[in-house]
Amino acid sequence: MPKINYRILGLFLFIIFSWGLGWPANKAGLAYATPAWYTAIRLIVGTVTMFIFVTAAGKFSLPKWKDFPLIFVIGILQISLYIYLTNLGLNYLPAGRSSLLAYTTPLWVMPFAIFMFQEKGGPLRWLGFFLGFGGLIILLSPWEMNWTEKNIIFGTAMLLLASLSWAISILCVRYMKWTKSPLELIPWQLLLGAIPMIIYAYSQDPQITVTWNTPLLLSLVYTGIIVTGLSYWSGVVINKELPTIIVSLGFLLVPVISLSLSAVFMHEMITFSMIAAMTLIIAGLVCVVV
Repeated sequence: MPKINYRILGLFLFIIFSWGLGWPANKAGLAYATPAWYTAIRLIVGTVTMFIFVTAAGKFSLPKWKDFPLIFVIGILQISLYIYLTNLGLNYLPAGRSSLLAYTTPLWVMPFAIFMFQEKGGPLRWLGFFLGFGGLIILLSPWEMNWTEKNIIFGTAMLLLASLSWAISILCVRYMKWTKSPLELIPWQLLLGAIPMIIYAYSQDPQITVTWNTPLLLSLVYTGIIVTGLSYWSGVVINKELPTIIVSLGFLLVPVISLSLSAVFMHEMITFSMIAAMTLIIAGLVCVVV
């Protein structure tokens, strides 16, 4: 039996629960700011947090040219683009459903990881993949979707694009060369993700349409410091240390928690189809990790 790395397990559980709560917290904050400005401010908070954290830990260092491919991939794909696309989708869809759509990453990751990077597949992992795929189909329910509701279709498309962006980042993190630790690079990755987002938000809304109040501040504190700062660093560590198939399917537990919390705190309805989708996703996860 392989030895359990409790540090990695602890980081994994921290990510799952913090990101699970992050979806309803993010949804609450979007009521008081546009998706672009909410994303930009959240990234500013996360960037400042991690620069302070890394400096306090004595790990601050300037990046070298050979570090920039990783800084670019994570900063743009996993941070800036992923967060903005999820906020666009979240603006039109409930938090619980949005989290399930955004965490369809395994559908993109697993085939690439097996066929391009020779990660171990096997019958159980493929069974897990198809169970997860079945859960996604039930969740999307294209036979029930009102295709005249352009906002719903747009939101769904943005969340699926976000999952694709994250999938590419996961594969890059796993297989690109690291010359510094994830902790040393995360402030620069956040900074690179924040700068284009700030420029874009200002170009779209120079008036900075934000209603400052306590709910927005609490949302930004949580999503900026915990979800964007500390959890993103933890996520990069997990992506680097564990096989991409296990990471991507393990993250499917996040929307399960998000759906539960959204039902409790935001009174979102959990339908039978959502329960069926969650059941298939969890069953798929069990097949992959056993």
